[in-house]
Amino acid sequence: MRLKERGIKFFAFLGKYGIFLAMDFQISARQIQKMILAPVMQQSIEVLMLPLPELHLSIEQELQSNPLLEAGEDGSPRLSDDEAKSDDPGDKHETQQEKPLAKADGLSLLQTNPSYAQHFPEDEMIEERPIKTEVSLEDHLHRQLRIESADSLTIEIGEHIIGNLNEDGYLTASCEEIAALLGIQDIQQVEAVLKVIQDFEPPGIACRTLQECLLNQIKNIDYKNKALLEKVIGEHLDDLGNKKFQEIAKKTGVSLEEVKEVFRFIGTLEPRPARNHRPVHPSIYIKPDIFISKNDADGYKVTLNHEGIPFLSISPYYKSLLQRENLSEEDKVFIQERLKKAISFVKSIEQRGHTLRQIAEYIMKRQKDFWENGSSCLVPMTLKDVAQAIDRNESTVSRAVHNKFMDTPQGVLPMKFFFAQGIPEDHGGSVSSRSVKEEIRELIDSEDKATPLSDQEIQQYFVGKKMRIARRTISKYRDSLKILPSHLRRF
Repeated sequence: MRLKERGIKFFAFLGKYGIFLAMDFQISARQIQKMILAPVMQQSIEVLMLPLPELHLSIEQELQSNPLLEAGEDGSPRLSDDEAKSDDPGDKHETQQEKPLAKADGLSLLQTNPSYAQHFPEDEMIEERPIKTEVSLEDHLHRQLRIESADSLTIEIGEHIIGNLNEDGYLTASCEEIAALLGIQDIQQVEAVLKVIQDFEPPGIACRTLQECLLNQIKNIDYKNKALLEKVIGEHLDDLGNKKFQEIAKKTGVSLEEVKEVFRFIGTLEPRPARNHRPVHPSIYIKPDIFISKNDADGYKVTLNHEGIPFLSISPYYKSLLQRENLSEEDKVFIQERLKKAISFVKSIEQRGHTLRQIAEYIMKRQKDFWENGSSCLVPMTLKDVAQAIDRNESTVSRAVHNKFMDTPQGVLPMKFFFAQGIPEDHGGSVSSRSVKEEIRELIDSEDKATPLSDQEIQQYFVGKKMRIARRTISKYRDSLKILPSHLRRF
């Protein structure tokens, strides 16, 4: 019933019993934009984000749950011309709600069709039996992110932050870099999402330094002298690491024993927040989704990895059943629903491969000097660059490169390796921030350990190369490389 109609009936009710109230009802209309993804679109996004091993698992699960899908030899999935054109097989049942796959579905098919029974043995149709898998840190954080916010931009920023955490749970990219990669002008938007993620489980996650990680962990704990605890972590962590207790006591104006108590308490905190989410048996072999190799014309070519991906097709037997006049309505609906799902799934895999190829070909052409000469020749690239080049959304590119690897002439690399902010040069060009980090590492590796280079000296080195990099940026890059400041590197 409409709100207006309810209001009229309400006043009619009051009038009937002689009750008259002075009430001011105001009805206002607000237009709210909210994107709701259709199931087909949602599936397409999920398949796009899957790395190769998880794609294998997803295909296996679909083959087990959908009798209309058939698998052949390894190779890219294909649809017939009619299937490829059809987004809505079985138009008559477009509004039919999708029913869970249970024993009641297609019961007469099971009784009369041995082929269907092979896909769904009767003893396995009583209940669903999901495959148990360990929850990765990324999955754990993604779930919390989606509970926390439904805003598409927040989720996109959050996904990029989560994708840039190292194995210890530290953020390896700056907010400036993430904003640049996503084409966001206001860095505070990224910082706001980062603060939200830093409140997720496990405590201390997504921090940039050990100091920030420990301060985050003590935010919501009780400690008898919390101000001292925060001061020691915030201002005297290096001294604490060197056990300069007397010096800390003098600077903070507390007793030696109080400093030692703080030291013992900090020892109970977790310096590596992701420790408990590391796989017990880490993978020693990564399956790349893309191969980049030299071709006969002295150039490079892109090849998709189809290993383990079966040739998927739609069962002609079940499609033929739809033509039977004596087919029950229940069986007809069941087949049409599974046909829709099968076609949608195959299309999603085809689209995934097409998008990955487009991105890989752009990277291949843009990074030709990198293939030949290594990190010093890495060309800065952003998600926006690629999205514009292949005519896709930045969010699509971000999802496509998520957890994907490329086997290249420079080794097996994550696809996100190639997305780095450009550092401006005086002559108008730019150099990748990743190249700058690599150069900082090389400078420090070759420094005189008796007189290590300060951040200021490293900055001056880049000034001499006509590169404008702030000292604060040098410090951030050094921290992200897990390199100590100069006074702690002196031997």
